[in-house]
Amino acid sequence: MEMLIVVAIIAILIAIAIPTFASSLNKARIATDEANIRSGYASVMVRVLDPDNALAAANTTVTYTLNKDGSVSTADETKDNYTCQGNQTQTGTSIGGVAMTTGWKKGDTISYKYDNATGKVTISVGAGK
Repeated sequence: MEMLIVVAIIAILIAIAIPTFASSLNKARIATDEANIRSGYASVMVRVLDPDNALAAANTTVTYTLNKDGSVSTADETKDNYTCQGNQTQTGTSIGGVAMTTGWKKGDTISYKYDNATGKVTISVGAGK
């Protein structure tokens, strides 16, 4: 009888711990995504502020995509795109001083649009591959 009570108590504790662990794991993945998105934003700013960058010098809008190594690339540069690891449903997340209007889900890609006329960067989420 005592053994059944001990097993029941352990089962209850496990039932409580598993959702808490899953939530913590998703929060860690979201924090990783935010750090990678922030790193990509810094890479965009480095490219934009480079005086030798012909794309940023033109009076156009340039779209960059975040790569797995933290760098960014344009559409004509082929690299391995970064895909988000967590599920962020909260809107209005601010990364690098830029407010994101949408959240993201696992597998989504990140792109940055730089508008040379306004000097602003917009971060957007796209469907993954």
